[in-house]
Amino acid sequence: MIIGKNFFITEMPKTGTTFLRNYFTQYNNVELTIHHETLNENKRYDLLDFTNRIGIVRNPYEWYLSLWKWSCKEKKGSPIYNDLISIRLKLRRLKLNNRIFSYILTQVTKDRKKLKTLFNDVNSKKNFNKFLDIMLNFNKRYLISSEYSFVPFENLGYMTYIFFSQNVLRKNYNIMYDSRYKLLDVLKYNNSKLYTNKFLKTEKLNSSLKKFLQMNNFQIKSFDILNKNSTPKLLNKNLKKFFLKKNILLIEKKDDYIFKKFGYKKIYKMF
Repeated sequence: MIIGKNFFITEMPKTGTTFLRNYFTQYNNVELTIHHETLNENKRYDLLDFTNRIGIVRNPYEWYLSLWKWSCKEKKGSPIYNDLISIRLKLRRLKLNNRIFSYILTQVTKDRKKLKTLFNDVNSKKNFNKFLDIMLNFNKRYLISSEYSFVPFENLGYMTYIFFSQNVLRKNYNIMYDSRYKLLDVLKYNNSKLYTNKFLKTEKLNSSLKKFLQMNNFQIKSFDILNKNSTPKLLNKNLKKFFLKKNILLIEKKDDYIFKKFGYKKIYKMF
């Protein structure tokens, strides 16, 4: 987390948080905690009294692509890479619901060598869409080896899941594992429990950051040190280079909450 006077920023993975952390190193009175730490992990709940409780969000197409590309480069430095290629059966990871037995069976039998090949070529459209097939296919969710495997809602997308885990207290977002509710009710409930009240978009992070700084009387520091993400430029050049049309549709369906809440344009009909 990034914590300053009367503000904090949660750092949803692959949304430009390195960009922000680099910038705020220039302020002596701004604290940088563990990268991607949430309020659930930090446990300084007095931060909820701050006026500016900021989250970050990104275009879902870009987010999935950036997550995969980064994982191809980082390998074991990427949590999702480790989740996919590892067998995870520790009790603290298991959720006692009706998905537990299928999860355990999948963990024991999954082909880890084959899963590793999905991250061999950062330019492979085929590998990227196989990766998306796992992330977006409800029947393959057990392969992910994380708490997301125990989410019983077919149309709750991985990006939406991560968004809530970054911006909602655990005691509230645990509803995502409860099959007694309908997905629409889960989305409405989590939306009402967001502890962040302002959001920056990755696509406009530079200008949004400057606006925030000016409105809160921060002295503007150098932006030259910021490491900007190149993924948006790649996507703007040629979406078809990376995405199969069927996966575009699945992203739009399963992460519909993100598209609607933050006004991202769906492109399936134009693809």
